[in-house]
Amino acid sequence: MAKKSKKIKFTKKTLLLAGLAAIVLAGILFVVFHNPKSSISIPSTSPPTSARASSPDKQPAVTGNSSNAASGNTSDKSTTSPPAGSTILIEPSGTFVSNHRPGQNGSPTGEQSVCNTTPGATCYIQFIKEGVTKKLDAQTADPSGATYWTWDVKQAGFSAGSWQITAIASLNGQTKTANDALTLEVQP
Repeated sequence: MAKKSKKIKFTKKTLLLAGLAAIVLAGILFVVFHNPKSSISIPSTSPPTSARASSPDKQPAVTGNSSNAASGNTSDKSTTSPPAGSTILIEPSGTFVSNHRPGQNGSPTGEQSVCNTTPGATCYIQFIKEGVTKKLDAQTADPSGATYWTWDVKQAGFSAGSWQITAIASLNGQTKTANDALTLEVQP
């Protein structure tokens, strides 16, 4: 006695639904696995350009590839070569955060951040903890090579813990980074 095999009948509607389900699933998997780190822009304010340029208490632009030992900043080896005939990008330096332990012992949670690099270059500062990246918006360095941000750790929604601080400067296809030797320590 031979068994009859059942044939599965695929209609156009069934195939179309299966195809759509596969496309939706592929889209979801792409979003989840393609960009596992989230990046959040930190709200900040900057003094007007005229106030920045004339303020005597601001740090002067760096004229060479040195790091700011007083604030704990150290250089990273992340660089790209300058295109022929272009301005050489200066490695970022400065006070990337004014207080590495905001909110501790009653200290304020407001921060002032400075990135010094080549005039006309763009610079931003990013903070990374456990796959989450928060960034101060990129700014173009003023004629003295400085960018400034005023922002608040609480308003930016930082979670408790240690955040790695990195400044990234770019100009004419060149990129240079500098890591702060200290982390931003956010209290619960």
